[in-house]
Parts: sequence; structure tokens; C-alpha cells
Amino acid sequence: MQQQQQFGKYQLAILIIVFLIGSTPLFELGITAKQDAWIAMLVAAAAGLLLTVIYLTIHKRAPNAGLGDLYKYHFGRYIGGFAAMVHALWLSYESMRNVRDVGELTTMALLNFTPKWVVMLLILAVAAYTASKGVEVLARIIQLLFPVVLFSYFLVILLVFFSGLVKVNQLLPMMENGPMPILKAAFPNLLAFPFGQMVVFLVLFGHVSEKKSISKVTYWSQIGVSLFLVFMNALILCVLGPELADLTTLPLLHVVQLVRLANFLERLDVVVTLLLFIGLFVKIATLYIASILMVSEVTGWSYRTLVFPIGALIYAASFLEPNYTYHNWIGLDITLKIVPIFQIGLPLLMLAVGIRKKYRAAALGGAQST
Repeated sequence: MQQQQQFGKYQLAILIIVFLIGSTPLFELGITAKQDAWIAMLVAAAAGLLLTVIYLTIHKRAPNAGLGDLYKYHFGRYIGGFAAMVHALWLSYESMRNVRDVGELTTMALLNFTPKWVVMLLILAVAAYTASKGVEVLARIIQLLFPVVLFSYFLVILLVFFSGLVKVNQLLPMMENGPMPILKAAFPNLLAFPFGQMVVFLVLFGHVSEKKSISKVTYWSQIGVSLFLVFMNALILCVLGPELADLTTLPLLHVVQLVRLANFLERLDVVVTLLLFIGLFVKIATLYIASILMVSEVTGWSYRTLVFPIGALIYAASFLEPNYTYHNWIGLDITLKIVPIFQIGLPLLMLAVGIRKKYRAAALGGAQST
């Protein structure tokens, strides 16, 4: 039943845009490159587009297959099945990290006296309900949320510019210390998050009804959202400068707190909070559903029967890290060293195996014809 659920090319475009945006603009990623953080983001975006070329090449070999089936197609039933299960667990782990982010950031910036476990349970319950309805409903929900995200960011950008907070000279001098700080900021951190997370769409491409449009829609959507993320990165730098942006937990929240117009328009924290919840919810739900789909493909178990067990696993795992400092350390120092296995290593291996199979089939065909 779940395999029959499909969504259109425009919903795919919106899903890519909202998923990649997520909570990314709220933070100043690549800040180790200081005022060149936006250049690091641009470099990582270009590399991420190359990764997407690899993902789409793999997808075209079996257009109706999910990532679990693609692993089995390339590596065989047992090795491929094992790799798919490990990847599914990793997707659950990524979803868990976003659940914990919701709990920590909400109690830190908004609801100081609300227990984290309550906040995390609520956001995961909504994601679990969405997951139970399947990928088609996920696409429709994100389609409904898209205008809210679009308008909110447009409002924030407009008000920041009208408030006279933007100082372009904060981006100078460019490449003061050469290209190395930019490259170190871009790889692997910025490539892994957010651009390498496009690998999750190998799970979802098989559910797109208009298969011929997938590549075109994916490329244009990713290019557009990448330019937006680079712009937002530069905007935060122009307002706060590299030093303050580095010290602030939620730089975009700090930016909107500086907005003052006509002595009455201020306190736009609610807009950033809304964007935070939408972005993290989309990440949680998409990764959650992708994990369920992969386990279902490998084991043959019903999709619906896996919703609660995987959701319970995500919720339980969100308590393993004792505090937010440890959570960030795991995410920045450990996770980003492991994730290239799933985003780069295994896809490249699948690409190589597929090329080898193609040439072997061509060689056998030529031998038989002679």
C-alpha cells in the first residue's frame, strides 16, 4: 500500500527546498572561516550539487526503487540488506538529533520552565502521525507550510534591510587568510550539513509520479535553495559581524531582535520561532519516514507496523546525551566524521558497482553476438 503513494514534481521541488532550508538559516554555519563563511557555504553548495548528480545517476538505474532496494540491487541481498539497515538506523539517528534540537532550543529560547521531554514528545507525536499517513501526506503538509516559510523569510529580510542594520563592510576583507580556512569550513562540515542530506531523496524519488522531471526539478530546486542559504549566511554576517555571529546560539534570532521600525514594530522572535519549529519538524518527519521505508524494503514488514517501534527508538535515543553541550560536541566532532560514509562513500561505491555491471553486461553481449 505504501509503495503506491506518490506525489508530483512540484511537491518534490517544495520538499527539497523546505527540507534543505530546515533550520539552516537560523545558524551561522561555516563561521570558522569568519567573514568568508558565506563563501564556504557557496563552495559546499557546489560540491553538494555534484553529490546530487551521483544520487540521480544511481536513481535512474531503478527509477521505482527506494534506497533499500538500490542497496540490494548493487551489493546483493545480504550485504546490500545489511548496508540498508545500517543506513536506516542512521536516518533514525539524524531524526533524533533534530528532536533533541527542538527540546533544547525551545526550553532555551522560548519555554524556559517546560520540561524538554514534553516538548520532544509533542513534536515527535506530530511527526509520527504524519509518518503513519505516508509520504504523500508528508508532501502535502510541506506544500501547505511552504507559503508560511516563504512569507516569514521574506518579512524578516525586508525588515532587516529597512531597519538599516545591514553593513556590507562586515564581509571585508575577503579571503584575508587565503582559501584554506574556507575549504576547512566547507569540508566536511558544510557539505555534510545541509547539502549532503540530499541522499535521503534516494528513498523518496521512487514515489514521484513524474519520473522524467525528477532530475530537472531536483537540480533547479537545489540551486535555488543553495543561493538562498548563501544569501542568508551573508546577511547574518552583515548584521552581526563574524565575532558576534560566532558567539550567538541562534544568530538569526539575535538579528530580528535588533529590528526596530517606527518605535513600534519590534520583537519578531515569534517569526524565527515559527521558522525553527517548521524547519525542524520537516527534517524530523522526512528522516523518520525515510527510515521506515528503508526498513520496510529490507525486511518486507508492513510500513504501518514500523511507525511506532522506530518512533519509540528515536524518542528513547534523544535522551542518551546528558546535556546540550555534549549534544553539540557529538554532532560537530563525531557525527560529521561518520556521515560521509552514507553521503559520499556508499553512493560512490554504488556508482562504481553499477558502472562495472554495465560494462560487464556490454562485454557479455558483445561476446555472444560474435
